[in-house]
Amino acid sequence: PEEALISVSSRFLSDVELISAEVRESVSRFMAFVHGSVNEMSKQYLTNERRYNYTTPKSFLELIALYQNLLSKKHGDLLSDMERLEGGLEKLKSTAAQVDDLKEKLAAQEVELKQKNDDADALIEKVGVEQEKVGKEKDIADVEEKKVAKINEEVTKKQKDCERDLARAEPALAAAAEALNTLNKANLTELKSFGKP
Repeated sequence: PEEALISVSSRFLSDVELISAEVRESVSRFMAFVHGSVNEMSKQYLTNERRYNYTTPKSFLELIALYQNLLSKKHGDLLSDMERLEGGLEKLKSTAAQVDDLKEKLAAQEVELKQKNDDADALIEKVGVEQEKVGKEKDIADVEEKKVAKINEEVTKKQKDCERDLARAEPALAAAAEALNTLNKANLTELKSFGKP
């Protein structure tokens, strides 16, 4: 009674919300067909292998329950995959927005960096000019230093000459000072009495 099997499977599948009305009848007919095919193959199995394979109404109900379980499991897996996909898409959108923000910040920072590089180049150029001036002034200072060193050397030489001359003249000065100490008033009066020398 294939019609009875179709009726039973339709009744059990009517509670399942995941199956649309158009598909439900086809699924019911397919279940009845499968159950009938198993019965036919069981007869061939008995003929060929001399072993029994029993199919009962309970087997048919287990087939329906298996279908319902697999359908709900696959539906759950599908929903989970859809949620993961939606989450992934949201993350991609968020990442794209962040990338756009980073691109804008990078563009602004590139402009700022270019300005800083230009300022640094100008400063380097200014420092180079100042360094050149300092170099020229250092050259002038070196020349002046050489002149001062030469003058210092000459002054030192003259100082030594003067000190040597002073050392020679000091004994004569001391002798003259001592000779002055020996002069008295009578000697001065006698000196005045002489005519113009």
